[in-house]
Amino acid sequence: MPRLSPDIALNAEALLEKAAAQTGLSDFGDDSYREPYNILLQSLQDEARLNTLGVILMQRTILRLLTNRLLTEEAFATHPEMAQTPIERPLYILGFPRSGTTLLHNLLACDPASRWLRLWEGLHPAPAPESLDNDSRIAQTEEFVTSFEKIAPLLASAHKLNATGPEECLWLIEHTFADFIFELRANIPSYSRWLAEHEAEPVWYLYYRRQLQMLSWKCRGSHWVCKAPRHLSGLSGLLSVFPDARIVQTHRSAESVLPSICSLCEITRSAASDLVDKELIGTHWHQRLLEVGRRSAKVRSASNAEQFLDVQYNDLVADPIGTVHRIYVHHGYEYSDPFENRMKLWLAGNRQHKHGPHRYSIEEFGLEAEAVRRDFKGIEK
Repeated sequence: MPRLSPDIALNAEALLEKAAAQTGLSDFGDDSYREPYNILLQSLQDEARLNTLGVILMQRTILRLLTNRLLTEEAFATHPEMAQTPIERPLYILGFPRSGTTLLHNLLACDPASRWLRLWEGLHPAPAPESLDNDSRIAQTEEFVTSFEKIAPLLASAHKLNATGPEECLWLIEHTFADFIFELRANIPSYSRWLAEHEAEPVWYLYYRRQLQMLSWKCRGSHWVCKAPRHLSGLSGLLSVFPDARIVQTHRSAESVLPSICSLCEITRSAASDLVDKELIGTHWHQRLLEVGRRSAKVRSASNAEQFLDVQYNDLVADPIGTVHRIYVHHGYEYSDPFENRMKLWLAGNRQHKHGPHRYSIEEFGLEAEAVRRDFKGIEK
């Protein structure tokens, strides 16, 4: 493939114009996205060392996000009543990446009364879905998953994508251009520094709430079940926009969490760059998670303790159904026999390492287990 210049393909203004031309729309919504958007695009151009495929992937990602913003504003202009859709007592799963949040999310999504984000909704949230089981965006997303797994064949062992399965809120929040998913995709230190200082601002959660309102306008549940490690770093913003949120925080030893997220980062960055530095990845996520842990602990200490419930990774793995029952009792949600039966079926069909073992070591990323334990002492329970 001929070399594709990131300066041209990832030009901020050119991408805005292209998205507008493709849709015939011009309203991208609140301008708060512009600062992180511009910083991200400049960082991708200057620092990410993208290969040609990486430039194409990033361009397609940015265009998808911009197009979705345009379609979202059109949807609200057509149906302004969507803004009145209540988001009551949402249940949030918080925790460091790779701390059992995906397992717990899949279990909580077995509740037939709950509402949770499908991957296809995150990739293409607008317009508001009429049905969760019959939508043209499902096939579109299945094609995306197939294509991306060819580009990153090791991804399934770390995080299997399923077009109709439960997925993280990152697929919604990335539309604000203020989400650390971009740090997993590329080495963008300038953007990372900006995000670390701004990711907890409520403005990102205000836009995200509009997305949830649109998605649940015609497809409602008793409560939303939401999950993303990003909610830990954005905890103060989340609580300000969703003051009645109920929160489960997962915990796993930092020496287990760090090499796992580093490996996931290596897999995703390798799809977009031929120059992936494993020790740089280790240093970045070591410091990044330390900052997130300290800031979130400070926010939590000043919050209503009853809104939170702590879950240890080992307890979740040893007794997943008992753990979920404890969550529902603590937070006052209705636990049912159909819910429990669905969890049993899901567990029977989704044994650990179903898609192959996710192999990694802490040393390959230039980290030492003892030093990590010492640094995170008092942060992780």
